[in-house]
Amino acid sequence: MTENTTVEQINSVVAELKMVELSDGSKIPLPRLTNKKVLALVKYIAGDGLIIYNEYLKWREENTEKSPALDENGQQKKDDAGELLWNFKYPTVEQMVEFALEVLPDEKIAKLLAIILDKSVDEAEEMDFFDTSMIVGAFLDNTPIDKLTVLVKKIQKKFRPMSQENLEKATQKQAAVVPLNPSQQA
Repeated sequence: MTENTTVEQINSVVAELKMVELSDGSKIPLPRLTNKKVLALVKYIAGDGLIIYNEYLKWREENTEKSPALDENGQQKKDDAGELLWNFKYPTVEQMVEFALEVLPDEKIAKLLAIILDKSVDEAEEMDFFDTSMIVGAFLDNTPIDKLTVLVKKIQKKFRPMSQENLEKATQKQAAVVPLNPSQQA
């Protein structure tokens, strides 16, 4: 993952248009990442989602298994700089969804679903639960979450809202007032 990753590069991983079969047998196209969706996710995370996102990162670190990468002789591999190499087993999509359902308030879940599904919050809340689960599951399975996470982390810093105190400091006029006292000789 480089710093020049774009939404188009992420979408290229999902090469062909995939379909999701709904409970009534109809099929709809799998939601794709768009600039609008990425920006909405960034704004969501930079605002209300930042605390939740930090909780997720902590949870992900705690739930990631780390083991030495071994060579054919059972010795731990090293990279070109002599640093030890590791194998990582990250939590599954199902475990991530379970975590999100535990920590996210209902209105935040509805907002996140609305972003993923390209619907209004009201429309997302009224959708069939099983259909929503199928769509979100397929979206998560077919989206390079690690690349999306790096991209969102990189961009969200630009959208991070200012605290009220910093906003007041930034908007204050700091013109120095110098009292003029005429000298006695004048």
